[in-house]
Amino acid sequence: MLDAIDLNLLRIFDAVMTERNVTRAAFTLHMTQPAVSNAINRLRLTLKDPLFVKVQGGVLPTQRAELLWPPIRDALARIAETLERNEFDPARSEAVFRLAMSDYVADQVIRPLFVEQQSVAPNIRIHLHPYSLDNTAALLDKGEVDMAAGVYSNFGSSLRTLPLETLTYVCAMRKGHPLLSLPRFTLDDFLRARHLVVSLLGTAALIDHELAAHGYKRNAVLTINQFALAPRLLAETDLICVVPVNAVRNSPHSHQLEAIEPPFPLIPRTVNLIWHERSDNLPAHRWLREEILKVCKAQGMMFDPVQGAESHAY
Repeated sequence: MLDAIDLNLLRIFDAVMTERNVTRAAFTLHMTQPAVSNAINRLRLTLKDPLFVKVQGGVLPTQRAELLWPPIRDALARIAETLERNEFDPARSEAVFRLAMSDYVADQVIRPLFVEQQSVAPNIRIHLHPYSLDNTAALLDKGEVDMAAGVYSNFGSSLRTLPLETLTYVCAMRKGHPLLSLPRFTLDDFLRARHLVVSLLGTAALIDHELAAHGYKRNAVLTINQFALAPRLLAETDLICVVPVNAVRNSPHSHQLEAIEPPFPLIPRTVNLIWHERSDNLPAHRWLREEILKVCKAQGMMFDPVQGAESHAY
């Protein structure tokens, strides 16, 4: 069977599996769409399986394709590692990195990273994928993303991690909010207030699980799936929101907001960079991990808990 397969077809197969879209795969491979389609047709004939079926917005792998992909992807990664021989030249590389993270982490990490690397590594490409606590391990295991970053602690034995940021949470609201005029912001005040909740999946946030463990429930009236929208909503309403302090501090609406210490002690959480062990020694991946760490250090993302936050606007 191996003698009958052009190994380049496996690289194209990997790209289509990753993108689930022939046009995007062609762009990634620097090929035309017809050339990618022709390659997949050749592989279909060799393997005697359709491999992909057309669906709205792309293609869906067959069961055979899903079974073939993990060993093929691992083999391609090992070949790449062998050929690179621990050498990686960011100035000449056209590497494509697929990362899963929330918009908050992307703003803290990818935005400054990409701005910095435009002159150092002008031809690398970064594709961001949806992130949630529920799908991170599966995405990494299947090779659908190269790395992920988020508040994730359920690490399997095949995953590697690097801490990037310790999150300090604050209760944010607009300047002039009625709660700011109270002599003391109590837990009862906090629970009765109208809350804006940020949840990537639209389900209960980690903070809600903490509150529930103590028999408390906050008054959640609006749930959104991105951190970037929260500051503007807070500035224009009487909602309050528990968010990482940098989500407020780095927002263009920071001058309209106040951030105070929540009346309920929240467990500090760590944003981790996560990857599969198969990419431990890939030079390109090692380089990117090191660059991400440099960015985090330069951004001062490791910080102490807010002291006297009620007297500061962020």
